[in-house]
Amino acid sequence: MKKTLFLLVLVVLAVSSCATARYYGGFTPENARQDMALMGPVSSIYYLDENYNESFNDTLSIISETLITRLVDEMGVPVSGRIELNDDEKEEAFAFLRYLYERDWETFDTFPIPDLLDKALEAQGYRYGLVLVARGMTRDAKEYAKEVALNVLVDVALTVLIPGTAVVPIPSDSCYSQISAAVLDSETDRIVFYNATVPKEKNPLRPGTVQKQLNKLLKDFLR
Repeated sequence: MKKTLFLLVLVVLAVSSCATARYYGGFTPENARQDMALMGPVSSIYYLDENYNESFNDTLSIISETLITRLVDEMGVPVSGRIELNDDEKEEAFAFLRYLYERDWETFDTFPIPDLLDKALEAQGYRYGLVLVARGMTRDAKEYAKEVALNVLVDVALTVLIPGTAVVPIPSDSCYSQISAAVLDSETDRIVFYNATVPKEKNPLRPGTVQKQLNKLLKDFLR
């Protein structure tokens, strides 16, 4: 049941994100180079145990936030500073980008930015704030390794019995990763940029995976 539910969630997220497109509201990548700070980032990483029970994991979420912060710096994303968010601000950022993820981007210019995030920007003297929110899940590494090992044994057996027909099936519910990005304008109190990746069955803590997602999200800023 847990496996079915997990796969269903991925399908729903992927379908809902098909309509997502990069949104610009009177904002250009050149603006970012003038006065933009990284806000957060904010990560919500869940852990899937050997019984397919999911639970939020604070440690994994912090690891994800640290990884994203490092990659933003290494990739040369044009932010001139970082605003660390407290728990309330993180909750507001996560809820706001989740709200945007489920809405039609053509209506984004009507949404005021969250008050807590607006105040955080103004307090630090920045006009623009880049908010990155990551959602993901990773599973019990030992259990995953056992499943892979079992599949390999089945593969070897099939190869012996029916040469040339074996395929090694990798468990499809091992993990997933999705990232959303928004640029907030504290002067107009509006969103001026938004983009989101389609959920992928990838490890949200693997640097290569996260960097590819960030490249896709922020490619216009990296030119």
